[in-house]
Amino acid sequence: MSLLNIMNVGKSALFANQAALNVTGHNIANVSTPGYTRQEVILEIATPAANSAGYLGRGVTVAGVQRSYARFIEGQLLGQEQSLGKSTAMDEVLSQVEQVFNDSAGLGLSDSLLAFFDSWGSLSADPDDTARRTVLLSDAESLVSTAKQMETDLLETIGEINDEISDLVGKVNTIARKISSLNEEIAKIEGGKSGATANDLRDTRGSLLTELGKLVELRTLEDADGSLTVMVGMRNLVAGTRVNEMTTTADASGNPRIRIEGIDVTSRIDKGRLSGLIDSRTAIEAGPLMQLRKLAASMTVEINRIHSAGFGLDGSTGNDFFTALTLSSADSSDGAEVSSATITDPNALTLSEYDIAIGAAGAYTVTNRETGATVQTGTFSSGSAIAFEGISVTLTGTVAAGDSFSLSPLAGAVSNFAVALSGTNRIAAASSAASLPGDNTNALRLAALADTGVPTLGNATFSGYYAGIVSSVGSMAADASDLRTFDANLQSELAGQRDSASGVNLDEEATNLIVYQRGFEAAARLISVADELIQTVLAL
Repeated sequence: MSLLNIMNVGKSALFANQAALNVTGHNIANVSTPGYTRQEVILEIATPAANSAGYLGRGVTVAGVQRSYARFIEGQLLGQEQSLGKSTAMDEVLSQVEQVFNDSAGLGLSDSLLAFFDSWGSLSADPDDTARRTVLLSDAESLVSTAKQMETDLLETIGEINDEISDLVGKVNTIARKISSLNEEIAKIEGGKSGATANDLRDTRGSLLTELGKLVELRTLEDADGSLTVMVGMRNLVAGTRVNEMTTTADASGNPRIRIEGIDVTSRIDKGRLSGLIDSRTAIEAGPLMQLRKLAASMTVEINRIHSAGFGLDGSTGNDFFTALTLSSADSSDGAEVSSATITDPNALTLSEYDIAIGAAGAYTVTNRETGATVQTGTFSSGSAIAFEGISVTLTGTVAAGDSFSLSPLAGAVSNFAVALSGTNRIAAASSAASLPGDNTNALRLAALADTGVPTLGNATFSGYYAGIVSSVGSMAADASDLRTFDANLQSELAGQRDSASGVNLDEEATNLIVYQRGFEAAARLISVADELIQTVLAL
């Protein structure tokens, strides 16, 4: 082996240990950087050189810098981040809804319901007393005000959810664009002939995927050039350098629906914060909001039914105590509309919501939205009334297959909830004009409603039905809290496994520093010795 070869061996060792020291320092510098994956230098024996004595070593070469990337654990952790994002959102929203029904703090409807029916009982003891009649109207106004405030709080929560959904869609698009940009950079580095790996860029992209996974459920597929395809709702959000941005469109209720490439993917998003917000919104609308409206509607119908049959101190009869229910309607049709929708018989109402679907040749089907049962079928005729279950609706125009119309006696049940009486003398405590004054029989019937099962509420009493709403909300909130705790614990466990497999251990890096420092010093000493030998030869 020539003296110059000895120097080359020392140089290779010097460069190799220098590279190892650089990587070790890089690891130490990023010990607290989220998403950073520990790196290590891969050293290989340099190709030996042949001479008359055989093959002699030529030192060491740096084959590359490798990430300590645990693909399985990273995949599990990304999936758990998506689950935690959903459960966190649901816990936050439903705990807020729970406060709306916090009767223990006097925020719910229980006290108002109790006071209202107690006032009817008090009035029955002295049906001509003006003070008791005034208290009854005051308690009725308090009941109405509380119900309205509860609905307002629920609707504000839904509004906040919708605002956040729109904001998160913007964040998703921003992250998608960043991933697309990184895809381009990684493909340039790894697609070349150098065989290099864009470790730090991959870590940055991995952090973005984690951030994206907290927001929305995703799937990934890595291409041959190192770029990544990111799929959301079975559509490509990112495909190499192309981004198909999310958009939102409002549905009939004003709620944003999520689209990618023009396709509605709302129902296909099962994880992430977006999914948690969407599911929470659905739970509120189909649960406490609809139930609160149904309670108000049922009270309106039942109390008006008895009250209108009674007589006030002024001898008047047929007076509703609460403002009568009205129907709300909406249509999804280019050629037809709901021209009228009225309640023809309040006592025949089931307090359900309905959909009218138009099929071939103008055939229509009326469906109970809650039960899915078919209520009525027929053939559309413009201007002809469709009557069912105390409701009459008239459609006018030209229908086409696929058109739909919706009807609801509940949508305005709370917003229109109000005391309809103009004065205390119209409170119908008596059952006949002939028995005035002093007749309390109608007041007794109304007081007895507090303990009477109501068919439209599943034969529950008003208080019992409301207690069921409170219990259901509490159960949903507790389940969401428990799920969030479970997901957080599992995420923490997976994060620990990830750190163990891929994170930076300062003790290990300190040991590596000493090893590579000694190697560097030994290589430098070898070069120095070779130099001294060459100088000796040259001096001969």
